[in-house]
Amino acid sequence: MLFFKKKIKWIPLFATNFFGVLNDNILKNLICFVSIYWVANSKASIVIMLATGVMVLPYILFSPLAGKFAKIRSKQKIVFWTKLSEIPIMLFAWMGFYFENIYIVIAGMFLMGLQSTVYSPSKYGLIREIGGTKGISFGTGTIEMLTFLGVLLGTFFAGVLSDIKTHRLFFILLAIMTITLSGFFAAVKLKANETKPLSGKMDSVNPIKFIIRMIKSSEKKYQGLNLTVFGLSSFWLIGSLIQMNLLVHCPQTLQMTNTATGFVMALVAIAVATGSFLSGIFSKKKVEVGLIPVGSFGLAISISMIVLINPGKILFIILMISAAFFAGFFKIPLNAWIQDKVQGRNLGDAIAYNNLMNFIFILIS
Repeated sequence: MLFFKKKIKWIPLFATNFFGVLNDNILKNLICFVSIYWVANSKASIVIMLATGVMVLPYILFSPLAGKFAKIRSKQKIVFWTKLSEIPIMLFAWMGFYFENIYIVIAGMFLMGLQSTVYSPSKYGLIREIGGTKGISFGTGTIEMLTFLGVLLGTFFAGVLSDIKTHRLFFILLAIMTITLSGFFAAVKLKANETKPLSGKMDSVNPIKFIIRMIKSSEKKYQGLNLTVFGLSSFWLIGSLIQMNLLVHCPQTLQMTNTATGFVMALVAIAVATGSFLSGIFSKKKVEVGLIPVGSFGLAISISMIVLINPGKILFIILMISAAFFAGFFKIPLNAWIQDKVQGRNLGDAIAYNNLMNFIFILIS
């Protein structure tokens, strides 16, 4: 009973994050499933590319600004106002489906990406301020697990909604507004012992200048931060490459149906989520960097076996699940290390730096 009482304080943050990720991915996949029929067949791939691109673009353009906000403003208020802004944004995006206007839904996706960008450093910065240093690994592991589950369920629900034949617009509106309001009410319940905001010093929010400043300052203030960010960015590069290759390898090489391919991707997402959660649990009340070589070794062995032996369906799926599971063990200690080592409000810049580099590596993939 005492265990659950200690964990209750986390629920608002976990719920806020989960519902936000869920909504992002429902909207992105609805654009891919529904909006492609509003344009010529030759332009369908462009719509899919735009849906992903406009969600990523704000992280590259506005992460420095988001990091600055997390330094000089109340993180709880940033989360509150961004989640409040999600209500009109999702209504605006829904109007795009109502009018079957590709420009409106793409603009809505961009605004959702911007909203997610702005509150990301504050959201992750609250982990330490809710659970203390002893709660960093648990909080990071659980929030990452829920992120991957949100991506998975968002894709699933978007598929279900897109297949509805009658009153589809009503059910889309009902789903996205229920999720949006749930996320907002969770944000209202957020409580944390925040450190005092820094003065509003005008650091550059130019992405290029921001990266250069962070690379230089990280070596002086937080030795190892650049390597940690590079490790996390490499994780996302590998993950993005695997995702794209699954979409080609499963149907073309393994002769799997689209449904079977989707099932494999779902299993991979669940494996990453499970590895992330268990990494947080096994770390107990400290940042367990000893899990990093375990995760990297398991990931490397699994991927190497796929490349070297060219396995059949069953073994391929097992190795992909293994790679994804160990990826969670690799990722969570690195995230937790940043939370632990970068003290005070400077954590906002560190998280923004990590976000920016992660999405640059995703684009490179």
